[in-house]
Amino acid sequence: MDISAFFKLALEIIGGLGIFLLGMKHMSDGMQAVAGTSLRRLIGAVTNNRFFATIVGVLVTCVVQSSSITTVMVIGFVNSGVMQLGQAIGVIMGANIGTTITGWILVLKIGKYRLPLLGGSAFFYLFSRGDRWRYWAMATMGVGMVFFGLEVMKDACSIIKETPAFEAWFQRFNADTYFGVLGCAAAGCVLTVLVQSSSATLGITISLAVQGVISYETAAALVLGENIGTTITAFLASLGATTNARRAAYFHVIFNIIGVFWITLIFGWYIDLIQSLVDGDVATAVMVDGKQLSLTQPRRLLRHTACSTSPIP
Repeated sequence: MDISAFFKLALEIIGGLGIFLLGMKHMSDGMQAVAGTSLRRLIGAVTNNRFFATIVGVLVTCVVQSSSITTVMVIGFVNSGVMQLGQAIGVIMGANIGTTITGWILVLKIGKYRLPLLGGSAFFYLFSRGDRWRYWAMATMGVGMVFFGLEVMKDACSIIKETPAFEAWFQRFNADTYFGVLGCAAAGCVLTVLVQSSSATLGITISLAVQGVISYETAAALVLGENIGTTITAFLASLGATTNARRAAYFHVIFNIIGVFWITLIFGWYIDLIQSLVDGDVATAVMVDGKQLSLTQPRRLLRHTACSTSPIP
């Protein structure tokens, strides 16, 4: 194995991931600063109507760009007695749906404007006097950083295709059998637990898929595991909390595990379904090393992520 290539890959992945995570944090912090108080009131006003609570969970997670933040807020409300367990369950289910919007953002065509977004919003953030406008600039700057970090990771993944030893190692992850699906899901879960962000691991997965390092089936299986790994934040937040708060966190974990489990049972048919949904799509093209690549595969991953959040067929 080429040691220099390994270090180059590692440094670029770490650098891109760091920029990506910082961008997610700025985007989330900016949106929370602008709408945080309203979002907390919205969550606190959730009634026992689970359908309404689910909608609230979707909306809040779409705004803050993190299901972990939503579930941690919910667990905090339950722990303080502001929210009942039944209300929290509805919001958590909605958060699992709302978090899929992050993946769709990653394949929007605005990626080519990442540097203007980043630079322009940075100047606006530095020289604007109004706090509200500064927070909007922070959120926009975060979007630019997310796309910039994703591009760095995609470029890093091209090294894998050029290094047979790396590519051979990644080929070990293959979702062509049931146990292969479980193995890929376990790898995605562990990676997400380590990184503490399913959005970041989704970005890495998309980068690998775009470069053709892993197949669509393997990437889809990795995303399944990432849905389980993302529950670790809520679980950690519940440690030392009240019984109902821990129950809310356990529900979040079990809900995602059940959702992933039943999808693994019908994985082959499920993949065919997602592929049929994409047949009518117009593929988005990107240029990598002078070659045109289609983003149809990543878009399939996003549909797959959105469909696998609920354990109800």
